[in-house]
Amino acid sequence: MRKFPALILSAGLLLSLAACSTGANAADGCSDITAPGKASESVEVTGDVGGAQTVTFPSPLVADSAELSTVVANDDDEAPVAGFGGIVNVSYSVYDGQTGAAVGSPSTGLIAVSDTLPQGLQDALACSAAGERVALVLPNEDAAKIVSGAPGSIVMVFDVDRTYPNHASGTPQPAQSGFPSVVRDETGRPGITVTSTEAPDAAESALLIKGDGDTVADGDALLVQATSVSYAEPRSTSVNTWEDGSPQLWLASDDTAQTSGSAQPAGIAQFLIGQPIGSQVLVVLPTDDGASATAWVVDILGVVPPAAG
Repeated sequence: MRKFPALILSAGLLLSLAACSTGANAADGCSDITAPGKASESVEVTGDVGGAQTVTFPSPLVADSAELSTVVANDDDEAPVAGFGGIVNVSYSVYDGQTGAAVGSPSTGLIAVSDTLPQGLQDALACSAAGERVALVLPNEDAAKIVSGAPGSIVMVFDVDRTYPNHASGTPQPAQSGFPSVVRDETGRPGITVTSTEAPDAAESALLIKGDGDTVADGDALLVQATSVSYAEPRSTSVNTWEDGSPQLWLASDDTAQTSGSAQPAGIAQFLIGQPIGSQVLVVLPTDDGASATAWVVDILGVVPPAAG
């Protein structure tokens, strides 16, 4: 058997370049999630959260439906969770419920909590806070979506390092004249209306939502939602992570040698550095020939820490 590779949100180039706060409704839906059961309660895990795991359980372990147990809890009731649609940075291991053997090696990465994942897995990721460890047992109908060729149930153990919301959260700022109009739906997803086809001569920005997190520093690896509209084609978006289903990793640097090959537009980082995490920033970037421009709305979801080692 092998792990299904689409589980992990692709980090692209920026995670390797890195070297090796939450909306009020993020926990909506977490009061009625996958419950623990006999199978998930039988999973024992030793080792520090975030470190090496030793997982044992009686085998064969069979679940008729998903079961989710908290192995190590975060005692802070106010600790943020990603919520449905959010993103988590986790370390996890997968085990064959039939034999107890590990499936592949332990993995670490960003996972987007999307409705393409089995419900039990969505619940495990959306409703766990940083510092928690959870054990999830999936029945075969769900297990086969994660592990190709799974003969029975699988066991997944997650250590949650960080959680990220899926949209900016903070204090809305007064609109500034001369910029495209931006509206947001109930999920926080923005839409851009270009009110003038006359492109600006120089790059400019406006803060739409002021977050309350730490400020972005030069060189930070940022997890962002981004959408853009060209002044030349104002009725269509050219980039839209909301449509694509996954945020992107950008680098808070305008060094094109480091950002080459990524979806990050040149010249935008200077307008993100110094902004608080959780902010939403509108940036207008003229084309090189000055004939047009692109309006970008960027939600700064958080900073992704460098990988260990």
